[in-house]
Formats: sequence, structure tokens, C-alpha cells
Amino acid sequence: MVVRPVRREEWPRWRHLMREHHYLGFERIVGEALCYVACRGVQWVALLGWGSAALKCGARDRWIGWDRALQWRRLQLVANNVRFLILPDCHEANLASRLLKLNLKRLSQ
Repeated sequence: MVVRPVRREEWPRWRHLMREHHYLGFERIVGEALCYVACRGVQWVALLGWGSAALKCGARDRWIGWDRALQWRRLQLVANNVRFLILPDCHEANLASRLLKLNLKRLSQ
């Protein structure tokens, strides 16, 4: 299984599948975005979308312990998972956890 960025020519397919199958639908990701596809061979298994972190999130900022100055310097290092979709034909134990682990390794790089 591989999790990789969506290629430019794959964007229409990624958006269509997300609109059709995600319970929230899909219009766009606000701010900077990274979109991934999980593949088993050539078969798409899941779609993942990450966006810029919210500028203000009191619970997050208190938990991290940021003051205002540190928040502005470090906020670019936080990604928000805005969409995660396992495609309807893919049923496998622990698939979601494995895919998130693979994707987080890529994001960290």
C-alpha cells in the first residue's frame, strides 16, 4: 500500500470521488492544501485532504501551551485533516489506522 500526492491530472477524479462518497461532500479546501491518494497497485483505496491550521483554536493553543508570538511562528507546522475517505469497495481491518500512519510519515517529511 502506498500513500502519495494526487497528480495534477488526477484532481478531477479525486474531487469527484470526494464529492460523491464523503458524508460532508466536497467543494474546496480553504487555505493551503495537500491532497493524497492511497493505492494498492493501481487501485485507489482512500483519499486524504489536509489544510492549513485554523488561525485561532483556543483548546489547541492551550493544550500546546503557545503564547501569541510563538503561535504565529509555529502555526505553519500544523496541518488539519479536513477530509478522509475510504472508498466504498475497500473493506479491510485496521485500514484507516494504517493509511493515516503512512500519510503522517509523508506529511512529517
